Amino acid sequence: MKKYLLAVGILTSGFLGLNTAEASEVEKEMLEVDPLIENLKTEHPDWTITLVTSDEATKIKEEVKNSPVLRGPAPPLTALYIDKVASQVGTINEQIEKIGLQQTSHAVSGTVAVAVMQVGYGNENQWLDDERITYQNRDYKINVAAIDSNNDRIVDRFYYTITFNSDLKISSGTSALYKFNCTSSSYPWNTIERTINIPHL
Repeated sequence: MKKYLLAVGILTSGFLGLNTAEASEVEKEMLEVDPLIENLKTEHPDWTITLVTSDEATKIKEEVKNSPVLRGPAPPLTALYIDKVASQVGTINEQIEKIGLQQTSHAVSGTVAVAVMQVGYGNENQWLDDERITYQNRDYKINVAAIDSNNDRIVDRFYYTITFNSDLKISSGTSALYKFNCTSSSYPWNTIERTINIPHL
């Protein structure tokens, strides 16, 4: 099976020909401590979890398709789920909620972060109601972690966190629908979509 071999020192200057100086200003802002990713590390101390830029995540996926040293097709998309919703991030009132099968999160305010786990390789799209969430849209901050969950030095899943100011994006007393859509790299007819309704206080 073709999979990306996780290099030692994934964020060093030699990783996939990139270094921090070459990253865009937007990407530089994302390479910092992420509370939900740190929380994931605490929950799974046996996993190798590495924060990467979007360019690095893209190159991981491209290497899976194009590198001659790899074995077989890219790991297919097998699971996608919204893991957590956090509100009032960075304050003493910070609340992190495990979502599971819930359709609606707790009522939020202040800075909100949503965490999504993607098992396998795919092309993702995200929305808050009708607004597309992208790296270029500075109303949102997107972090992504590459994960080796079984210590074979192979990236087998990705963890996305999306942070935004809910006071600006969701009117008081209303709610917004967050949606994450992913299409498998190996089997483009396989698309998984997950949503969570986020009410505002």
